[in-house]
Amino acid sequence: MIVDAGVVDRTLFSRVFDVCVVGAGPAGITLAESLAAQNLDVALMEAGDLEFTSESQELYEGDIVGMDYFDLDVPRLRFFGGTSNHWDGRSRSLDPHDFRPHPWHALSGWPVTAAELDPWRAKTDEILDLPPRDVFPDEIVEGAEDDLRSIRFRRSPPTRFNTKYRDGMAASGRITLVVNANLVDLRLNEALTTVETAVFRSYDPDDTGFTVRARAFCLCMGGLENPRFLLNARSQMPAGIGNAHDQVGRYFSEHPTYRIGEVLFENGAPKSRGYAPTPEMMDRLEVLNSNILLLSEGLDPGTEALRSLACSADFMEELARKVLGRGFDCGVGGLSAYFEVRRSEAWHHGGLGIIIEQALNPDSRVLLSDRRDRFGHQRIALDWRLAPLDIHTMRETAVVMGQYLASEGIGRLQVADWLLAEPARVPGLWDEGHEVALSHHMCTTRMSDSPKEGVVDRNCRVHGMENLYIGGSSVFATGGHANPTWTIVILALRLGDHLGRNLSEHALKVDDPAERLEPA
Repeated sequence: MIVDAGVVDRTLFSRVFDVCVVGAGPAGITLAESLAAQNLDVALMEAGDLEFTSESQELYEGDIVGMDYFDLDVPRLRFFGGTSNHWDGRSRSLDPHDFRPHPWHALSGWPVTAAELDPWRAKTDEILDLPPRDVFPDEIVEGAEDDLRSIRFRRSPPTRFNTKYRDGMAASGRITLVVNANLVDLRLNEALTTVETAVFRSYDPDDTGFTVRARAFCLCMGGLENPRFLLNARSQMPAGIGNAHDQVGRYFSEHPTYRIGEVLFENGAPKSRGYAPTPEMMDRLEVLNSNILLLSEGLDPGTEALRSLACSADFMEELARKVLGRGFDCGVGGLSAYFEVRRSEAWHHGGLGIIIEQALNPDSRVLLSDRRDRFGHQRIALDWRLAPLDIHTMRETAVVMGQYLASEGIGRLQVADWLLAEPARVPGLWDEGHEVALSHHMCTTRMSDSPKEGVVDRNCRVHGMENLYIGGSSVFATGGHANPTWTIVILALRLGDHLGRNLSEHALKVDDPAERLEPA
């Protein structure tokens, strides 16, 4: 059923639900559907309405205190279906390499392997309405077999969770979807190890709030809101829930997105293509994963651009030595000589773009602003930062791509001046040719075996809590380069099965405070 927190008869919440899921985006809806399919009673609490409202969206406003970034109420949507309501449908799983630890990337590695997610792959594809994986296989790149793979993304229609699941929610006897229900607190037992009730308020300024009891609770509020709520949840724990080791909100990761060079193509521009480094290249050069985009624009760069491309900077000298075994000499032609030798009349101008996995950086984080929202919670202060490993990744990747383009006669690359500078001068928001980021918010309640390195364990349970779980991209241990939606959904399915087993195996008398859900 679907009810509105502002008008519903609140005796509805006098019973104890099996699970209270907070947030009805892809993670929360997938989890609720999974639990209902296991005959569990679910309270699915959504802070927004069934459609967009400015009243709800305003609560996403916050402050930017680090690198240039989007206004925080722009990349996210706060109503049923969450950000799937403007998702473009690009889908890809993380690579097996993304789950492994790497000595040159501190804290990297997931507590789970890619293979452990295999049981839920087909169901994830079904939920997102994706074509089979083998329709779009990765391929080793001829001429760069040790370095590059040609990669493709699958496309969802895209799936809008709002329209796909709304009617089913309305008819469900297992899921109670409550809209306009804003989580304002979690109340813990005396030992501070178990959530006993969750407190919600509607938008009515006179609403004193209502509580929901459940055997287990799961926060699926998004990569920014999950940590913001935990940091604000200080009524019983001064540092916030799950924050005993000051890990909540740290390691905020995006998918940094930049144009890292200009390309002159020979014999006409090829179709735009996407590449990624092989595991061997990443390990050899100690670089992060990335989606490397060969952008063919089919433009005539003009004489001055050709002259600029012909005379390279120091970094291009290094690139030339890697490709030709010697440096360029602009006095005797440089690239101009190359053009003459090739006698091509079909050169076209394009670019080299990159979307990188961001290095785990504890100083890149979600903090709390001094400003407060209508419910008294402090707003987000986002301090997004890159690390030296991010710059190293882009530089080394440019070298490899430049070598490949030249050795295969595809074209010549000039690396962007901002990337060659020491230190690199990272472009700002919407500087020409740069998206900067993709509105993917990850790793802020990251999964870890140790509570000193993250917020949740391998089963997405908050360290130190018996029945509090987190869903969504905030639990990613690292971000890879792939769009996060596919991984969000598969982790929600895995969590749903884990909770279903746990709740079935440990049938509790919830009214007896001596009996609690056993830790995962």
